[in-house]
Amino acid sequence: MFWIVLVVFVIVSALLTVVVLMQEPKQSGLGDALGGGGAEFGTLGGAAGGLHRLTIYLACIWAALAILMQVIPR
Repeated sequence: MFWIVLVVFVIVSALLTVVVLMQEPKQSGLGDALGGGGAEFGTLGGAAGGLHRLTIYLACIWAALAILMQVIPR
């Protein structure tokens, strides 16, 4: 059972990496992060919104699998 969860964990990790790299940056750098511009958080629509939601879902699955791997005995 542990090895099945581990294989799924590795696949989800690779998918999460690909999805994060596919997203376009929302800020122009550290200057915007420190208050240099108004970020519009509620305007994610279309493909950007779908990638954002997919990132959240994959991250939740990844975290659940990480915890599950610690609970399941080898």
